Amino acid sequence: MVYYDWWVYIILAIPGIFVFVMNWCAYICSLRGRFVSGVPIFGGLWIAVVCLISPCKWLALIGFADTGVWLLIVALIEDYIIPGKKTENDSTEEDE
Repeated sequence: MVYYDWWVYIILAIPGIFVFVMNWCAYICSLRGRFVSGVPIFGGLWIAVVCLISPCKWLALIGFADTGVWLLIVALIEDYIIPGKKTENDSTEEDE
């Protein structure tokens, strides 16, 4: 397999790094009280793929640090694995 200089992989990773940083910014803004939506999985997946084609394959683990990965997992667990969980909107509709 042909490996390029390190700067080639950094250039390929720039879109993923941008989305990765914006997901963290959106998460921090949401913690402060203003909801901002992030892009789930895209930044972490992009970084993981670029790292997997680079010589340092273990760097692909950085993709798991993306908040979109963990928030998507939590959302899927809440919606599909624990379907009996009621929200505030569900209880007000049943009372009427």
